[in-house]
Amino acid sequence: MKKNNRILILFFSVAVMCMMLIFRLFYIQIVRGPFLTHESFLQKTSGIGEKVRGQIFDRNGKPLTGTYSSSYAIISPNWLTLSEKQLLIKENILNSIDDDDVKNISVTPENQDVLYDLKDKTPGIFIYDKNTRYGPTALATHVVGFEGETGIEKTFDSFLSSDIESGYVYNDGLGQPIAGLTLNEQMSETWGVKLTIDRDFQKIVEDVMDKSIESGAVVVIEPKSGEILAMASRPNYKQFQLEQYLNQENAPLINRAVESYAPGSIFKIVILSAALEEKITQLDEIFYCSGFEKVGENIFKCSSYERSGHGEITLKDALAFSCNSVFIQLGIRLGKDKILEYASLFGLGEKTLIGLPEEKGGSLPSKDEVFYQDLGNLSIGQGAIGITPIQAAQIILTIVNDGVTKKPILIKEIIDQDGDTPVFNVADAKPERILSPETAKKVREALEAAAEYGTGESANPRNNRRIGGKTGTAEIESQASHAWFVGYYPADAPELVMSVFVEHGGSGSAIAAPIFKEIIERISVIR
Repeated sequence: MKKNNRILILFFSVAVMCMMLIFRLFYIQIVRGPFLTHESFLQKTSGIGEKVRGQIFDRNGKPLTGTYSSSYAIISPNWLTLSEKQLLIKENILNSIDDDDVKNISVTPENQDVLYDLKDKTPGIFIYDKNTRYGPTALATHVVGFEGETGIEKTFDSFLSSDIESGYVYNDGLGQPIAGLTLNEQMSETWGVKLTIDRDFQKIVEDVMDKSIESGAVVVIEPKSGEILAMASRPNYKQFQLEQYLNQENAPLINRAVESYAPGSIFKIVILSAALEEKITQLDEIFYCSGFEKVGENIFKCSSYERSGHGEITLKDALAFSCNSVFIQLGIRLGKDKILEYASLFGLGEKTLIGLPEEKGGSLPSKDEVFYQDLGNLSIGQGAIGITPIQAAQIILTIVNDGVTKKPILIKEIIDQDGDTPVFNVADAKPERILSPETAKKVREALEAAAEYGTGESANPRNNRRIGGKTGTAEIESQASHAWFVGYYPADAPELVMSVFVEHGGSGSAIAAPIFKEIIERISVIR
């Protein structure tokens, strides 16, 4: 009996140990299997590239980061002969015969001949190519931003990041790389964020800005879709030289396309739209401009002040010649409540939510902050009002789309590591009608008059296609004025909407309008 008990106990003990062993094997192979496999892989390999990061593309799948490839060499002294070491010491590649540390160096014109000559003769030298994310040909740098810090790179940082190395080399038992045994990952070629930007349009805009704008911004939008085709800011910077720009006084890291500035006379588009929509005037109504307007204790001069005013002038021509007197009269008729209401309907005072973390919402004063004497400033886009160049383009976008607001769109799609395109909405972009089609048509008539014979004449392209647009010269205390031009091309069937902003540039008609003209002329050739 005792013998049977001992056998039974032994049987159960063996059974329990077998069960424990089975569970342990299950845990190691199934539960922890992927992790241990990865760790085992890392033990016998070493990374030779950067962590794979999703790319940022233009609308046609062309990278915007300026990524380029360069060659590197891994040197394993323990695999080299004495004569090979001596040659590398002579070429200042190794320090001494006793230098056994593995080196990963850039292949340069100075060392490439000796490295490539030895590459096929010894397992101690392995040459590979590595992609560098940011290069000198990068475009839209303020939009793209810098890895995890600004722009699209910040907005989508977690999506673009990965733990995968772009390349590995296998090591021997002593940790020395084995030449020829490598593994490369190519995930970054098709994975990432696709923007609405057109690389060719962006290049044209940036080339013109480099020549004509020291500080400012340009935004180009396709009217039907609301997609941003180009967005650039100056002064510019290059991501691969970031440290050089950190303390510069002209703040090149700031994206001026989404910063807030006084709009000046381009705000008259909002005033005109509100007055026509509220039916308190018509384009053919005749006003009188004496060259100035007194509002409360404040006196506001018109550009015609030195000529004793425009005299009798229709509302249409008042917009064309940017008459301050008429628009102050119109603003007083409207009153602060209606002015602020329509400014808000146009999307001013709030972010467009295009997906850039640096975007400002601009500024609109509250009704309680505006007094009668402030109506003069408010009616001509001065004082406590600020808009961004992207918002300025959005104003024209609404007029071109027959009074229907459209939020500008910057993100076209995102492509995950499996090649799928999950839905991503940066903002609720539902169109909203804020003006009747009749009002929008009348505003376009006035804007086209401004370009035909008014302050916007210098914005007309030489291809004889008509445009519509409005200049703005925003006065800044003790500094040069900001220069603006907002417009659309061509007038009969708009294909492009554009805002041009030149910080402290002076006159909108003399400075900003010709930039619009040059960009349109160059884009129209390739469109």
